[in-house]
Amino acid sequence: MLASMHAAAILLYGPMGAYALLTVVAGALAIGRRGLPGWFWTLNLLALALVGVQAAAGILRVLGGARPERPLHVLYGVLVLLVGLAQYSLHPGGLLRRVFAREVTRGEARTLALVALTQTALIGRAWMTGLGGK
Repeated sequence: MLASMHAAAILLYGPMGAYALLTVVAGALAIGRRGLPGWFWTLNLLALALVGVQAAAGILRVLGGARPERPLHVLYGVLVLLVGLAQYSLHPGGLLRRVFAREVTRGEARTLALVALTQTALIGRAWMTGLGGK
């Protein structure tokens, strides 16, 4: 059951599509020098929740003795989770937002576009290594 859950299309394509959309939206807003809409953070949280379910299923599989064909799959999975948490902590009132307030506020859309693009690429790479790609 965990294997099918970890490989569920919604847990792969949902976050990847959401982060790709967030990249495009934030990139367009950065070009227009506009702020991010409120729904940006809602979609980001939804994508992070899907990533969390995916990560939990993967962790439970590893704890149950399953091993991916390529160890890099675990590394990419951990990076996806960490980048997702970092991105969410950049929301207004978040920990990283408070620490880097001046830097984030000046280029909020640009910063979030780059983080969302990184997240999209990491999810794609985790998927490729999970399939046994190099």
